[in-house]
Amino acid sequence: MAVLLAALLGLAELPFAAFMADDLFQLGALEGVSPCTWLGPWRLYTISDGVPEHVRAMQDAGAFPWFFGPDFNMAFFRPLSSALLAADHAMWGLWPVGYRLQGACWFIALVAGLGLVLRRALPGPIGTLALIVFAISGIHGSLFWNAARHIVIAGALGTIALAAHVRWRETGWRSGRVLSVVGFALSLAASEAALAVLAYLFAYEACSAPGDSKERWRAVSPALGLLAAYLAMFQLTGLGAVGGGYVDPLRAPVAFLVQLPARWLFLIGAVIGGGGADLWILRPDLRSALTLLGGALVVAVALLLRMVWASGSDEERRGSCWLIAGAAAAAIPFAGTPIGSRCLVLPMLGGSVAIAFVLQRWWTVLRPPRGVRCKVVSAGCVLLAVIHLGIAPLARLASPYVMREVMHERLVTAMQQVELDPERLARQRVVVLRAPDFIMGLHPFFFRTLYRLPMPRSWRTLSWAPCPHRFTRTSADTLELVLVDGQLDAPGLAVGDVVALDGMRAKVLARDGRGPTRVEFQFDRSLDDPGLYFLTWRAGRLQHVVLPSIGREISL
Repeated sequence: MAVLLAALLGLAELPFAAFMADDLFQLGALEGVSPCTWLGPWRLYTISDGVPEHVRAMQDAGAFPWFFGPDFNMAFFRPLSSALLAADHAMWGLWPVGYRLQGACWFIALVAGLGLVLRRALPGPIGTLALIVFAISGIHGSLFWNAARHIVIAGALGTIALAAHVRWRETGWRSGRVLSVVGFALSLAASEAALAVLAYLFAYEACSAPGDSKERWRAVSPALGLLAAYLAMFQLTGLGAVGGGYVDPLRAPVAFLVQLPARWLFLIGAVIGGGGADLWILRPDLRSALTLLGGALVVAVALLLRMVWASGSDEERRGSCWLIAGAAAAAIPFAGTPIGSRCLVLPMLGGSVAIAFVLQRWWTVLRPPRGVRCKVVSAGCVLLAVIHLGIAPLARLASPYVMREVMHERLVTAMQQVELDPERLARQRVVVLRAPDFIMGLHPFFFRTLYRLPMPRSWRTLSWAPCPHRFTRTSADTLELVLVDGQLDAPGLAVGDVVALDGMRAKVLARDGRGPTRVEFQFDRSLDDPGLYFLTWRAGRLQHVVLPSIGREISL
């Protein structure tokens, strides 16, 4: 039944299929129109290789914003996922429905893989309910984005490998050991998200596997060796991420550990709450409140589990224990990323078990009200049921439409309505004073390149900070930007730092704990020169801006 639900939900996405965000980078490389010359069919997830000359070339063109550091690196080992994207491009070109067909098939495989795990570890009504909760979760709407497909590929291969490992350990099926190692190797070739699935294997061996400690160490040693080789390769080849919202645990372990508790609470809280993880990026001003809310949800569900735990059978508690522990550990690999709903998919493998355990035991044991405590438990369980069995499938159905509107249609409309003169554009530098968000700040260059729209000499966005902007013209060729109650997300830039690009020089004049709050932009010509063309986001589109005279300011 769960596999059928997964198939139906995948088919429901097809009418809304579209290319968004990183899809534009990757398809531009496959189409041969991207300035990212280091990209190829096996390296489509290397958005930037951290080579200063490459970063500078991208900034000069306007593909990367001026406030990305010269060591900006976003290079991941995902050759299998890259090759599958290249295969889609070879087959479908720029027809997005074909890409979603493959994505839907991988999600069906993920649900089937979890079903194999649960059939062995948690047979019975709790396992069945957990599989349904997982299959219909609104969290999976994030997988509608093709560039996030690496997570579901790694998850599908990893859960099948996990099922083989558990069967080997429980029944002595020798082929399972080989299949487990091969499956996890392929999973790691798809994405570093495979680390989250490996967390479930380690949780199983630590909490529930048969045998003494020596036998468990022998059983887990191939996975540990595979993990050690993978991490060594990652470190030695310079893979990983610097900037762009990433905190790489291999490059900056202290910073990662400092931020881990808050990010982990938020991630697990978002699993329990059925989504909303994108708020971490969209509303950085709310992160403290979101962390507190996540912590409150974690405590609430932990208390509910404690109250119903004893009512489960030994087999139910044993299987649920390691899967829930695995979910807690699976969130850790995502804590250093720009957090979004895609980060919840693999923690939800075990998170669905926690939810199902609480709901099934409440329904069969504690549902009749027996005092204040049972009424409180019933209220919490009703809320969980409404979220995960009522709202979740509706959110899953709505997510493709919402994502298409926000991340695709809005960009398409903006590029259709932008106030540009195609005849003069090739001789101009377009300067976007303020974009409303990173979608409109970062992606127009790649959208226009991919779809062969007329391009300017450079397309440069000065800011996409979510706050009021005040620009003052301090001289004929200079603008000073003040971000009112906000900042650029560039913690690596200090006061006095200068970023010199082709035709523009940016100097940081003030900053707070998160990034620059006041910046001076000096251009290589008068701001009135027709070779400079200024735009800003206003009334839902990019409009031309006439800059003020010297000493005057404009607020945007």
